[in-house]
Amino acid sequence: MTKPILVGYHPGRGDRAPLEFGLAAASFTGARLIVAAVHSGAAGLGRAGAEVIEEQLDEGWGEILDRLAEELREQGVDADCRSLPGTSPARALHEAAEELGAGLLVVGSTERGGIGRVVPGSTAQRLMHGAPCPIAVVPRSWQRGDGLRTIGVGYVDTAEGRDALDNALALARRSGAKLRVLSAAKERPATETYGGGDALTPATRYEEFTSALRVSAEQAVEAATSGVSDIEIEPDVSVGDPGDFLIAASEQLDLLICGSRGYGPARAVLLGGVSHRVVSEARCPVIVLARGVDTGLEALVDEGAGASG
Repeated sequence: MTKPILVGYHPGRGDRAPLEFGLAAASFTGARLIVAAVHSGAAGLGRAGAEVIEEQLDEGWGEILDRLAEELREQGVDADCRSLPGTSPARALHEAAEELGAGLLVVGSTERGGIGRVVPGSTAQRLMHGAPCPIAVVPRSWQRGDGLRTIGVGYVDTAEGRDALDNALALARRSGAKLRVLSAAKERPATETYGGGDALTPATRYEEFTSALRVSAEQAVEAATSGVSDIEIEPDVSVGDPGDFLIAASEQLDLLICGSRGYGPARAVLLGGVSHRVVSEARCPVIVLARGVDTGLEALVDEGAGASG
């Protein structure tokens, strides 16, 4: 049995991007879709006042969620729409993901700072500590369009990079999407000489550095995907700033998958400088994998469901 997709949805913000991505992901994975709206209107009140406010919120939000469920049924989607009381959306969604055994938790970016930002204190940022499953962060106002046809994966030749590639392959295989394997080799200081040899002119040093780095990255991608024949693989290697490269690539992707840092506590999505920039500034949804979680995105795939692209 597949694990469900849990979408954190705020009816009052008018941003349906997390819901749109949840629908797209459920359509090709066959996973059950659960839409959860977290209200915190009872915060700071006494017990009696909190109970009254929560009852009013449950009634008002219940009507909104009922209409949403009916709207989705008319589209042929049988989604479970529910409200979650709680003073912290991050905590409520985390506990719901734990209880439901979610295979993917989908949240939106904050309204502050532009088209899509994950800033300190935001729900997305808080959920990344102790994440019980992979997390998808969806830029504000993102729309499904023609579906998930091109998936990208940020690849480095590490355990976390290989895990990200395996997860991306599972989704691409199920959806029939093309997979772009994105590998950015960071430039070395131009004052060094390649191989420790005699000093060369700056232009020659730079050319040899970039050429060697590119070849090494291309060979790593080729080795990692050499056994894949049932998916269209498009290697994309760059020498330069990895963050700039991945953010620029996101404009041509329907989804980008990244691993988290290779140290720190289990079940934590630790973002380095590159991955934090990517999650904050990417123009497409980004799925970040949590370390120490037993199952990855393959837990979403229902072999009995048809790929819809």
